[in-house]
Order: sequence, then C-alpha cells, then structure tokens
Amino acid sequence: MNAYIVLGLFALYVASMSLYLVLSGYQDAMLALLRRFWGRSLGHSLYFICHVALPVVVCVVCLGWGVRHYDVSVVYSKVEAPLSLNIDHYRKLLPLPYTIDPDRMGVIYGA
Repeated sequence: MNAYIVLGLFALYVASMSLYLVLSGYQDAMLALLRRFWGRSLGHSLYFICHVALPVVVCVVCLGWGVRHYDVSVVYSKVEAPLSLNIDHYRKLLPLPYTIDPDRMGVIYGA
C-alpha cells in the first residue's frame, strides 16, 4: 500500500471520529477552551475547521495523490524479485555508466 493512501485513510478516520464526537455531544478540552474564549458559535466553527474540515482536505489530497501514483507492478508481478543484500546486484541496476578504479575499490566515477 502506498504511504499517501495510508495517510489519507488516517485523516479520514480523524475527521470522522471528531465529527462523531461533536455530534454525539461529547466535549473535549479543546472544544471547551475554544467555546470559552470565542463563544459558542465561533468556537464550534473554529473547532470544526481545525478538527474536521482540515483533515478532510488532507484526506482528499493524500488519497488522490496516492491513487495517482499507485504502482500496480509492486503488487502484481509474476517475477519474484530476489532479496539481495549484495552490492554487486545493485551495481548491475545502475542506469548510468560507471567505472571502478581497481586501486580504489568502491569509488564510482561518472555516476
């Protein structure tokens, strides 16, 4: 799963739980503080913007970005990629030409 999709689903969870708790009559400390300083209507509006509307916007953006950049080849691949912790395997994957000086092993020129 893409990290953006997970972040978007978490933001959806935060927004839905905040909205559920406010609509069910539960008042947390932040809502009580905002209501005391700004009044009932403005305090509820500020709480809604910060705890419901902003996570919904983050949810939509992250889910859209995650779906847009979702790579199907990671999930559906008929060729199993071997787990290789060998540096020679990764040298073969370099797209740019490289040369190794035999006197100084490990120094890559032209990469």
